[in-house]
Amino acid sequence: MLDQIIALVKDYRYWAIVPFALFEAPLMSIVIGFFAATGDLNLLRAFGIVVLGDSIGDTVLYVFGRWLRPRLEGLGLHLNISAGRVQRVLDYFGKRDRRAIVISKLVHGVGFTGLIVAGSIRVPYRRFIATCIIVTVSQSAVLAVAGMLAGRAYQSVARWLGYLDFVVAAVALIGLFFAYRALISKIDDHNPAD
Repeated sequence: MLDQIIALVKDYRYWAIVPFALFEAPLMSIVIGFFAATGDLNLLRAFGIVVLGDSIGDTVLYVFGRWLRPRLEGLGLHLNISAGRVQRVLDYFGKRDRRAIVISKLVHGVGFTGLIVAGSIRVPYRRFIATCIIVTVSQSAVLAVAGMLAGRAYQSVARWLGYLDFVVAAVALIGLFFAYRALISKIDDHNPAD
């Protein structure tokens, strides 16, 4: 599987990032950091694609909430969620929309639901997208650094494994030599010369 992902990024480079960034920008941030450390991608270009892709995905969810609110309200009633409970959530979200958007971006279980709610209560789009971009840039930067550290560690391990192969082979040969000598010595001890 990993070989296929590596081949996909190496073959299609930045185009391979786009579809994944729409749906899973945090994961792609780690991946681009890894490939930037190995020299396969330009970090700034790949980072820009991840931020743009995530912003497009956030906008789609916002638009979905904004124009489909009546259907969502109907769905809430079918799920036996009381109108008072829905109103409390909407009131909380309305008073603390930026905080709610940040939580929606960072907590994956809440994620898309909070972004849909932001659209449905008509949070101003500029405030919505600015908050989303700030969170995406911050989160993606941290995760890209983690990916870069993993990429550098991978390169170091690969380099050391090259040396390690030689050392392991040498130790194995020395071990075999001493095992052979010990075996010969035991055989000689059990079979004294005539």
